[in-house]
Amino acid sequence: MNRLLNKLKNIFGIIIVLIIIVSYFGVYIPLKNELEDSLHSGFKTMVSNSEIILENHLNRAVEDAESLASRTMLAAGIERYHAGEITFSELQQYTQAEYNQGASVYEYLLAAYRFVDSRLLTSYGREFTWFLDNSDFRRSGNENLIITSDQNYIIAQAAVEDKAGNTIGRDYIIYDLTAMFLELKQLNAEEIRYNILRGDEGLENGIYSGKIVELRELNNTDYFLKAETSDSLIYGAISRISYKIMLVIFSTIIIISFLVTKILHNTSENMVKNLKQELKEKTILSETDKMLGIYNRAKFNKELAREMDRAQRYDSNLSLIMIDIDYFKKFNDNYGHHVGDQILEKIVAIIKQKIRKHDILARYGGDEFMLICPETRLEEAEKLAQRLNRAIDEYNCEHDDLSCSFGVAEFKSFKDEQKDLINRADQALYKAKENGRNRVCKN
Repeated sequence: MNRLLNKLKNIFGIIIVLIIIVSYFGVYIPLKNELEDSLHSGFKTMVSNSEIILENHLNRAVEDAESLASRTMLAAGIERYHAGEITFSELQQYTQAEYNQGASVYEYLLAAYRFVDSRLLTSYGREFTWFLDNSDFRRSGNENLIITSDQNYIIAQAAVEDKAGNTIGRDYIIYDLTAMFLELKQLNAEEIRYNILRGDEGLENGIYSGKIVELRELNNTDYFLKAETSDSLIYGAISRISYKIMLVIFSTIIIISFLVTKILHNTSENMVKNLKQELKEKTILSETDKMLGIYNRAKFNKELAREMDRAQRYDSNLSLIMIDIDYFKKFNDNYGHHVGDQILEKIVAIIKQKIRKHDILARYGGDEFMLICPETRLEEAEKLAQRLNRAIDEYNCEHDDLSCSFGVAEFKSFKDEQKDLINRADQALYKAKENGRNRVCKN
């Protein structure tokens, strides 16, 4: 056996060395290069997709502002006001509903304002006039779109023109930039952080302190999209590496298992078989009564403890019936122990015919039996005991009258210990004997 173990150790050592060599040179090195390529190409693809989405939102913001400003009906109202046909108050009433209807269809829009002659004509959405008053955007009038320094908002403006092309008003639309960033984050599985810069700030694409940085100029603006992520968060290539490594390891384990099984099979099969048979026989001997084929007292105690625990945990009913053969010693003394054994076997057979599959019958002593009744109230257990008593009475014993006494007790959750329940069943059995035997008493 020692020689065999030494051979196994040598084989395992050689196999482990082979696994290390193959995994390093055949898997790790080539896939490390693959990871580096995947890290850059995958990240650039995701940034390109985000760039297109953000550019579309910015272009749409300008287009929405221009579309709202170009509504002919609203411009006609301003022309009537400038012609003196209506007052400014009447113009406001005329404009409000139509302006709200037009602004309500735009995605990510927070607020919209129309100014005529530097006066607020109408508005839609949340209150942002303070924001416009505190910025230079309204005063400059040179840009169609700006992004606030806190990167929370996009402001787009468009001129309202009359038929001759003269500017007669101006629209300002404020969009939620944080919602757009959230959309980008949801599209990218990896942790990518986005910022918008005005100018490239001297940065270039590359890796800085463990972070990959990519800059993209946003079309038709002087803004740049900056994207950065950790170089350890490209899961695609890592997953492929893990898969291939696991495949190699799994194949190697199969080979090892085959070799070990082949070597140990002949010697271990008989040993396992013998141990199982021995264990089975010992288990049967330790838990069952050899003559009657039912549980013995030791197994009864285990089963009763288990059923009491289950009844307490699930707040269910549990009853115990204690059975004793009346004047059993007389049968042994008058007819011999072989007749007593026959009576015991017959009593067990009668009880088995009358109880449920999940009821547990055990031999507690020489002529005493215990019947555990799960999910059974005291009254139901008493009725079962009475049925058993009648069945035993109906059995014609050729030697003498055969009868049994029964004691019934019910488990009281959170109050009973095992000995308490058994004692109460024993007291009930004693009461049945005191009252003349061949009867059922309950505690």
